[in-house]
Amino acid sequence: MNNTALGNGIEGIFAEEAIKGCSDSQKPRLGYTCTYVPTEILEAAGFIPVRIAPEPSSEKADSFLDPNFCPYVRACLGKAMQGGYEDLVGIVIANACDGMRRLLDAWRYYVPNRPAFFLDLPRQVNALAVDYFKRQLTRLVNELQQNFKVQVTRDSLIRAISETNRTRRLYETLLSHQVRKALALPYSKLLGIFQKEHDIPRQSFNEVLEKIIQTQSGGRVTDHEGVGVFITGSMLDGDSIITLVEGLGGDIVGVDCCMAERRAKKVPLSDDLFGALGNSYLNKPPCSRMMDTRRRVQYLLSRMRGTGARGLIYTALKFCDPYLYEFPYLKAELQRWGIPSLFLEGEYRGRAGGGLRTRVQAFLEMLEKKRS
Repeated sequence: MNNTALGNGIEGIFAEEAIKGCSDSQKPRLGYTCTYVPTEILEAAGFIPVRIAPEPSSEKADSFLDPNFCPYVRACLGKAMQGGYEDLVGIVIANACDGMRRLLDAWRYYVPNRPAFFLDLPRQVNALAVDYFKRQLTRLVNELQQNFKVQVTRDSLIRAISETNRTRRLYETLLSHQVRKALALPYSKLLGIFQKEHDIPRQSFNEVLEKIIQTQSGGRVTDHEGVGVFITGSMLDGDSIITLVEGLGGDIVGVDCCMAERRAKKVPLSDDLFGALGNSYLNKPPCSRMMDTRRRVQYLLSRMRGTGARGLIYTALKFCDPYLYEFPYLKAELQRWGIPSLFLEGEYRGRAGGGLRTRVQAFLEMLEKKRS
């Protein structure tokens, strides 16, 4: 079965479940900017969480933010100032980086009709950090309740956590099948599934994942097994890099980006639900903004060994200081283990041009030679 047929089949499943869940889709939609924001809280409050990933339209924002500013932040503010996000009642902005702090300031000033809520995020993972983050989550809940006249009860939070834990289990099954070549889907299609997580109600999305596991399991049919490539880096909003690698014969075996696999693990249903959420989210696979580069490197090495990756592609948005600072250290660690890496820097939602294609093709050819 070709990729087009696979894609159409999956789209059909999503469309079917969207019709079933159309009553739930009338719930208010609340945007968020970072995977460190626990979506369980938003769902427990009666919202549909929407990950903000706008098209790169930043003409208005360019007048208020420096040109050497994060292109994702400029795109978010630009869309809001041009009248976008009409379907959102507000946005939750996590303190992921200085760019996000500036987005919060600008949003509150220039987009006052859609309230912005701030979630402060520790950079370390220890008992004090978990306790601090727990208090920040409690504060966020109080602000949502006061602003929108909603209630987050223990029962609603347990339901949201339980359904999201179900999503996590299904994701793990999909990724396990994908690594073992037991899934009839290339990674580009898998990424498309991840990005539809909040297009339909959570329960309906879980049913979609179950149907995909049932209908798409059985293995991929291919004349050539491409060399395994692992991708990490900052926001990977589209699939241009992934489809480029796959189109050149590479096999994407894992993607550690915030729009793909970099997610919190199971949240236990304890007496202290906010503490459990805080602990699980702070202990998820870290991004470069956390002060634990060694843990991040060890995680990436473990994932690459587990997936059989032969090389790593590191993607970073222009002017993204945390990732630009991190790569030299990561590259040196990979070299110690004999793992080749390729650094790609680009614009937010930038297209894979000819120069990029040539570099990726040369990298894949080098990996093929090392494998043979």
